[in-house]
Amino acid sequence: MTSRTELSPAQFSAIRQALRDRERAIIEHVLQQPEYPPLPPCPECGAVVEQMDSAVEPPKFEVDEQAFLINVKPCGHRFRAVVDLDETP
Repeated sequence: MTSRTELSPAQFSAIRQALRDRERAIIEHVLQQPEYPPLPPCPECGAVVEQMDSAVEPPKFEVDEQAFLINVKPCGHRFRAVVDLDETP
């Protein structure tokens, strides 16, 4: 299993904002695929992203943080981003 690159709070925030903007554009302009705006580029290599999956990391005993796990395709980079519990999306 490959390790995950830690994203800074600013990097994770920028990705979340880009995804919200993308979703807003799709809804406001009633876009259909393949007209969708592009996903944000890979934070590691800058590659064009075709698929971005995310999940909440399962909680760990006595660890007071929440983390999101992000997988990017086709480059295959994997990321982990810790968020303040007060800022959970």
